[in-house]
Amino acid sequence: MRAFALIAVLGLVSGCATSAPAKRTGKGKPQLVLEAGHTEPELVATKHRVEKGQTLYRIAKTYGLSVEELMAANGISDPRELAVGEELVVPGSGAPKPVAPADSPEPVAPARAVSDKRERGPVSVGRKDGVLQWPVRGVLYARFGKKGKEAHDGIDLAAPAGTPVQTAAPGTVLFAGEQKGYGLIAIIEHDGGLITLYAHNRDVRVKAGQTVREKQVVATVGDSGATSGPHLHFEVRKDGVPADPLDFLGPVPRQ
Repeated sequence: MRAFALIAVLGLVSGCATSAPAKRTGKGKPQLVLEAGHTEPELVATKHRVEKGQTLYRIAKTYGLSVEELMAANGISDPRELAVGEELVVPGSGAPKPVAPADSPEPVAPARAVSDKRERGPVSVGRKDGVLQWPVRGVLYARFGKKGKEAHDGIDLAAPAGTPVQTAAPGTVLFAGEQKGYGLIAIIEHDGGLITLYAHNRDVRVKAGQTVREKQVVATVGDSGATSGPHLHFEVRKDGVPADPLDFLGPVPRQ
């Protein structure tokens, strides 16, 4: 049964890597081989300092983002929390841009002046009853879906190098090691036909065949493989089919 699961996961990386054939060792045991490169969106972001009268709607529009994307990147659960003087992370932008203050009513209230700074993390964009836990706290800067002509079969969470990467659910490690494009990765099989992949790590702390519990540290964030900066690339497969991880993730716990 384990050998079958290992063969089945060979198709896991379609989209980010081409199909990988099963090779056999001298003992006839299937070996996981991912042969193609792994295309990642460039890790680009800038910081925008909020000024009086600016709104999330106006800031997002200026940078070509949706309000939801800007909120997700900065861990904002209530747009009315926007404060003058705070810095927002703007994914996919190379330089700050001037944002005109709102001169008429808009969907999101203008920023208000506050003295305290709130701690930020990614907001929950998944279901409240998510079956998977967030593997790392970080900035969501790339989502599931096509990126130009390339498929992007996961989400990307930017975080400082060395940040612990935790299992999204209990399961069994199918593969742990280095693969072209993905760098150092861990692939874990869970109940319910789910498989998760954690890529671009600085190190991997589990071995194939090992049983892991939920929220167990299996790796640390790094920039191994084909990537432009430290982040976690996280993929989910449901019955062997690529699935949007955000459909399975629950709320992010606040620190």
